[in-house]
Amino acid sequence: MHFKFLSAPWLGNPVVRQTIRLLVSVGLCGFVTWITNLQEPGWALITSVIVTQSSITETLSSGRYQLVGTLIGAAASILPITLMLYHWPLWESFALAFVPLAILASWKPGTRMGVVTLMIATLFATPNDPYLLPVERVLSILMGVGVSMLVTYVVLHEQARRDAFRNAAITVRQIVEMLTQAHNHEMNWPQIQDLNDASVVSLRKVQSAVEEARREHWRPLEKRDPMLAELPKALRQLQMDALVVTRAVLLAEDKPAQGKDEATDPLSPGLMRAFDWIIQRCESEVVSRTGEEYRVAAGVITALPDDDAQGEEIMRFVMGVLRTDLKTLIQLLAEDDTKKA
Repeated sequence: MHFKFLSAPWLGNPVVRQTIRLLVSVGLCGFVTWITNLQEPGWALITSVIVTQSSITETLSSGRYQLVGTLIGAAASILPITLMLYHWPLWESFALAFVPLAILASWKPGTRMGVVTLMIATLFATPNDPYLLPVERVLSILMGVGVSMLVTYVVLHEQARRDAFRNAAITVRQIVEMLTQAHNHEMNWPQIQDLNDASVVSLRKVQSAVEEARREHWRPLEKRDPMLAELPKALRQLQMDALVVTRAVLLAEDKPAQGKDEATDPLSPGLMRAFDWIIQRCESEVVSRTGEEYRVAAGVITALPDDDAQGEEIMRFVMGVLRTDLKTLIQLLAEDDTKKA
């Protein structure tokens, strides 16, 4: 069932989304510690704050570090606690476990929580049952990590798909800007490379969002959302084609007038219509998952200029590659239903 409030514009703000996740995580964790009567609920709440990140990937990474470090620290604390039961001095017992953990934390920074756990379990041990504190510490961490994982998977977890298509639209706009500047000869090659670097950054954001989407569900992304799974590859190819075309345009000795030869014109009406359609299609997917009537996509492809064997050979070749990959991306975004036309 689709709820309209999940598509509210204010939910697109990452600060708002993360605030909601964090509040839900802390509230749920507090409720779980209350019903389980956990002796040290504060550590579970602190863990939920630390582990709950803005993405599933970051949450998994943070939770793993917290859990592994706590288990190492709890296991290491057994040695000084046992030695102190045999009347060893506190600081000598503590140092025997602390030094190896300090070396481990310096070598593997992800295990730093082990040092914290060791300090808590050793320096603040309860006199009646000194082994109880490490156990409670581990339980608190498990509870905080578990709640954070649950909240990250359940609360507003579809943002990755929206981020992917939002950055895909930005990438295509940057590709169009790069072609426009090269066509009008308003920028030199180093400046064009700067525009290309910006499109590469946006493309990386698309890739990161797709990788995040892979972790949002147990089912493989290729089966539940093949369009999203193939999006980075198709965009990357289009971005590379555009860079080659801009280079060829800048190196061309003759500057053909716009519209004189559509097959070698990177700003021909057919190409611009295709780019505009892709941008609008990606932006529509940011709002909600929508289908595209196949005749529209088929019409966009039909409007692309054909190679009429005129103009410079290099330009005809690179523009032909660009049109081919442009068709591939259009078919992908139309879920390849142009074949039904």
